[in-house]
Amino acid sequence: MARIRTAPRKSPTQQRSRATVDAIVDATARVLVRDGYDALSTNRVAQEAGVSVGSLYQYFPGKEALVAAVMEQYASRMQENIAGRMQNAPPAATAEDVATEMIRAMLAAQQAEPRLHRALVEQVPRIGALRRLHELFTNYERLVEAWLLENIERIEVKDAKMAAFVLVAAVEGLVNRATLDRPDLVASGKLEEQILRLVLAYVVPSYVASASAEERYGGQRRRG
Repeated sequence: MARIRTAPRKSPTQQRSRATVDAIVDATARVLVRDGYDALSTNRVAQEAGVSVGSLYQYFPGKEALVAAVMEQYASRMQENIAGRMQNAPPAATAEDVATEMIRAMLAAQQAEPRLHRALVEQVPRIGALRRLHELFTNYERLVEAWLLENIERIEVKDAKMAAFVLVAAVEGLVNRATLDRPDLVASGKLEEQILRLVLAYVVPSYVASASAEERYGGQRRRG
């Protein structure tokens, strides 16, 4: 079976060629969201981008490479958003503060482009491009692990590396499932509180009882 090519043929070096590639990738995302993966083709993308098919083939060998480029840009945007919010947490932040920011960062990242996220997750077969999202969350794990290690005396888990994997995997799975199947929970804010309970029960279980009694999560008292 022939191996699917997802790598670009070449990288643009001049401003004009970079603009062409950006137009092609943006057009691919629009076609993917609007028409779905099966209907996506190099001809359709070229027409959407306003370029010739020959120009497209200078950079991309086929539709799989186009989708891989969309995934790469999407994953990079998610990583920048999540890392930026995590790194802004103050050094003295509590486990609740960090957990809240982690959850909000993932919700915000996936809700920024919900239709594209759904298209990439639901419609795109595993052509290799989806590995980029796994790399994203591996980097996210490192951020969480670093905070856990810096605050090891204030939390109740001792294996920071394992805890970071469990936390990111759990939050990723819940956020992704809700984004795809229950967007109403995301919009209502109810999901954030429930995931926060789950995370805190794992990281600092002794904290959960008092916070629950006060009906307070995410840094504010819950409204009735």
